[in-house]
Amino acid sequence: MNTKTVQFGVFIPVGNGGWIMSTTSPQLHSTYAYNKQVTQLAEELGFDFALSMAKWRGFGGPSRHWDYTLESFTAMTALAECTDRIKLWATLHTMVWHPAVIAKMFATFDQVSSGRAGINLVAGSNPTDQGQMGLWRDLGHAERYQLAEEWITVAKRLWTEDRVTHKGTYFDLEDCMSYPKPEKIPPILCAGTSDTGFRFTITNCDYCFMGATGAGEMIRVGRRAKELGRELGKDAKTMGLFMVVPGATDLEAYERVERYNHGVDLEAMSNRTLEYSADVNTGNNTAKRMVDAGERRLAVSPSALVGSPDTIADQLAEIVHEGDLDGVVVIMPDFIDDLGVIGTQVIPRLADRGVLGEHLSMAGAAT
Repeated sequence: MNTKTVQFGVFIPVGNGGWIMSTTSPQLHSTYAYNKQVTQLAEELGFDFALSMAKWRGFGGPSRHWDYTLESFTAMTALAECTDRIKLWATLHTMVWHPAVIAKMFATFDQVSSGRAGINLVAGSNPTDQGQMGLWRDLGHAERYQLAEEWITVAKRLWTEDRVTHKGTYFDLEDCMSYPKPEKIPPILCAGTSDTGFRFTITNCDYCFMGATGAGEMIRVGRRAKELGRELGKDAKTMGLFMVVPGATDLEAYERVERYNHGVDLEAMSNRTLEYSADVNTGNNTAKRMVDAGERRLAVSPSALVGSPDTIADQLAEIVHEGDLDGVVVIMPDFIDDLGVIGTQVIPRLADRGVLGEHLSMAGAAT
């Protein structure tokens, strides 16, 4: 059996309700206290990193899904103070934040975390989320990545050069100074599964962050990223996002899914579909997935990994090996009990299936 070493991360629930639009799923509160508990547990369990999203507007409905969200950079910087080892990744939208502002914010984050900080860069989102603030730019799919490429070029210059003068399509800087500087350019994730998105990420970032509608698609996009990496002469690193619903048995896990689907918040789902439908024809694969999810009218996506720890380990190991993934990012209904099951029962079983966690492997080698 071939052995694959991957990074394990958790996408912490800084938005109320987590990632399930339902009135019968765990009603997670988007408080700092809860996310602190989740992140400290992830560190204790040996996860490699924690990541938080950036969201500016919720979807309402009876569950008020994501109406309450913590801001990503401030939340992750605060979490750096109460953790010691785990890496922490904050999300930014290139249409919302000027690169000179983030250059200084990240340098602060980097100091507080003692070098454990990273960035999840988002080139799009949807017109309503950022449009409510007058920050959305009506750009095509390729143009969004052109903006993101200019954004990251400016940010990297500010992190490494004394003074920056830049006259571009989207940003103008005149003799701009930014101190302090981080010890190194941060590791950067970018979520985009189109060829345009992959090429941008492989060229400018460190990890392709991928969502998918099922195991087959995750394997396909993982392989496509690697193929494009070879074309570009680079080693494309990939991280897949997975909803995990564990149970003591397969039946118990599927009963959980049925219960959450029974309480699906159709109003919130309809609002999300409406927001993303305005962007679905631009080549935005995330928008397409959100609209498809609205049409299915299910609180838990059919792409979720559902079952006993053995079943989930079997499913996940196959995807990691077949898709050649370098990282696994998990979301779940309950970020305490379910995270505990994943950390203590699923990940150890993955080792038996040739998938090893990076931190756990290093810890084992050290002992």
